[in-house]
Amino acid sequence: MTTTPDQWQAQIQARIQSRARVLVHSSFLSDDELAEAHLEPAPDVGETVAELVDSIGPSARVCVLPEGPQTIAYAR
Repeated sequence: MTTTPDQWQAQIQARIQSRARVLVHSSFLSDDELAEAHLEPAPDVGETVAELVDSIGPSARVCVLPEGPQTIAYAR
């Protein structure tokens, strides 16, 4: 089976979103556009992280990718 680059990206996004919430801070996409892509808006990154940690507790695992998919995440 052949997949296109767009299909591969959608499959990776779906895999991630089946295991985690994905919130996006963007000045280019509206909340409605983010919702259409099954993403949640994060108007203020610092506030959003603080709210997540407060709601989940000290065991919260949050990953912030400042450059989106251009960021290489790693765990220490």
